[in-house]
Amino acid sequence: MTPSFSRRTALGAGLAAGVLAGLVPAGPAASQGVPDDDLSLPSTRLAREAIRLIGEAQEAYLRNHSLRSFLFAREAAAQAGRRPGHDYDEEVVFLICALHDMGLTKRANSDQRFEMDGADFAARFLEERGVTDHRVDTVWDAIAMHTTRSFRDSPVFRRRRPPEIGIAQTGIGIDLMGTNSPVPPGYADRVHRRLPRLGGARAVTDAIEAQALANPRKAPAATLPGEILHQRHPELPYLTWDMLLDANAWGD
Repeated sequence: MTPSFSRRTALGAGLAAGVLAGLVPAGPAASQGVPDDDLSLPSTRLAREAIRLIGEAQEAYLRNHSLRSFLFAREAAAQAGRRPGHDYDEEVVFLICALHDMGLTKRANSDQRFEMDGADFAARFLEERGVTDHRVDTVWDAIAMHTTRSFRDSPVFRRRRPPEIGIAQTGIGIDLMGTNSPVPPGYADRVHRRLPRLGGARAVTDAIEAQALANPRKAPAATLPGEILHQRHPELPYLTWDMLLDANAWGD
């Protein structure tokens, strides 16, 4: 059976191919001395496989968000004096950013919150390619926790957890909200010219809402998906903390 593709899908796929070709250097040293080197993506085998995956599985707005998140993460780290290969693993940061919203795609969608779906999918993707447990754990933790900012705000968390988690989550946060961004003037404009926002944070929020409406199990109370569903659809039943207490088996 021949699959059918909409014009939007075809255009999105063409745009993805063009954008990714312009961002990925041909080899490890291909970007040396080339303008906009700070907009290039890692060219390792694993990074290229992740790029190919998100080019196929993520819609254009989501793919652009994922890639922008990495560029902002790396630039923010550079502004803080942190160097890839010395202070952190650039490939791991890229994998976190590239795969962090895979839970919003059909490829990874299940009955879990999209953060868990994305983390589990990323772990399987890396395990199948022989990535070490430590690196898989780092990617899983970062993706599973990426909607809970209070983790990376903890000085103990930053000290005891791999630096790639905080670096990647910083980039994701910059791309979503743009507030208190440490990147230099003009950098975001260049990123957005290369990877247009296409709806940005609201497009991501709409995707979370759509998943929750289709499957309320993906939006439990006191989670980001749950709050989005409750705030946008207050007419729908929503389990509050007091309701949980009322059902307390201990009667208190």
